[in-house]
Amino acid sequence: MNLPLILWLVIISLATLAILQAIYLLWLAFAPVKNRSLPQPASPLMPTRPATQRTGKMVIVSGLNTTTREIQFPANHFGVGRFYKPEENILVAFDEKSISRRHAVIEGDDTTLEFYLIDASTYGTSIQKAGQFELLTPGQRERVFNNDIVRFGDVVTVRLMLPGGAR
Repeated sequence: MNLPLILWLVIISLATLAILQAIYLLWLAFAPVKNRSLPQPASPLMPTRPATQRTGKMVIVSGLNTTTREIQFPANHFGVGRFYKPEENILVAFDEKSISRRHAVIEGDDTTLEFYLIDASTYGTSIQKAGQFELLTPGQRERVFNNDIVRFGDVVTVRLMLPGGAR
């Protein structure tokens, strides 16, 4: 005898729930919709570039037949070589036979705005000082400045565009 009573209570509960859902759907269909557009910010909330340029770039002066004339520094510490090899931090590659696989390293410091060049090649890296190229000692850090001319290997010559002062 209790079984039919429980069955009736379940049926009535489900019917009540179905009626409430139908009323809610009708209210959603016919209720007035308020304009919910939010005002757009005047500037990006998260800028894609920093306000000031803190990293440098290389401008190719000679030695490469390429349409790319400027190479933005990919990081503050990266290698320059003959082949792009990110697992060894070689992030700038020059396809030229006098460039070593791991030719040089460029290190930069955002706080002091100082940049250093370290030769790691067998073919040599030079910096132009007083109108003449001076060969760097392999493994020794040499500070580089804005507008310094650097020669990697025999022919690839670049101008460094760095934040900070010139030599």
